[in-house]
Amino acid sequence: MEKTSWADEVDEEQVPERQVVVNSDGTKTVTEHRRTPSGRTVRLTRCIRDKIVHEHVNRAVAERKQWAKFGAERGSSPGPNISTTMVGEQVWLRLSQYAAQQQKEAELHAQQQQEERAKAGKSSYILCRVCRGQHFTAKCPYKDTLVPLEEITGAAETPDAGADTGRGSYVPPHMRAGAKPAPGMRDRRDEGPTIRITNLSEYTQKEDVEQLCRPFGMTERVHVAKDRETQLCRGFAFVSFMDRESAERAIARLNGYGFDHLILSAEWSNDAR
Repeated sequence: MEKTSWADEVDEEQVPERQVVVNSDGTKTVTEHRRTPSGRTVRLTRCIRDKIVHEHVNRAVAERKQWAKFGAERGSSPGPNISTTMVGEQVWLRLSQYAAQQQKEAELHAQQQQEERAKAGKSSYILCRVCRGQHFTAKCPYKDTLVPLEEITGAAETPDAGADTGRGSYVPPHMRAGAKPAPGMRDRRDEGPTIRITNLSEYTQKEDVEQLCRPFGMTERVHVAKDRETQLCRGFAFVSFMDRESAERAIARLNGYGFDHLILSAEWSNDAR
């Protein structure tokens, strides 16, 4: 004779009610019967111990716990009912134990960077090559009158080649007697005609400009102006061609030409004019 389970003997249409038994040690034994999707009835027995835990919560949360229940739970005692409510595990937010240390290190690193920038600003300054002022040479008001300015400011006389300086210091060749002054930046001119291309993208490289101007003729020199700190293109470049006809063709074709989602502008540089 095959032995059957007690759950098979229970009527399929009748499920025993939930039973709660209070034990002598203060615990509760809860017995429930549930029907599985396959049609079988299973019994679930749980032993519950009530424990009072005092915790500090927000005032609004404490008031919300005292609200009267409504609906099917109307008239029930405060707190969750295990027959209708499943209490999940309480998850506590625990911040990293190294958060304070990482924040302190980040503040120290930022302070060090700020000090390094301050030192770099003190040690490096802009010096004009014409009048020795603290501005760019291109913006110097005396760039076109260099010799008169030296005479007005009383520039030092050029020492003789055989004269004794008293200190035995080295005298550069261009400062010796009879030497001609070295040509300045404005005295040097490109032998070939030079054009200026503006409205370039900041990601433009020298190879891009060379490839852009290659169809118009042989180029002698290509210079892309870059930012001193970021090393990105400042938006303009100078291109020197071997002959003037090639430069004229480049200006005619590149002026208004779309390159890298921008409209270029091409013109003669100041030297070429």
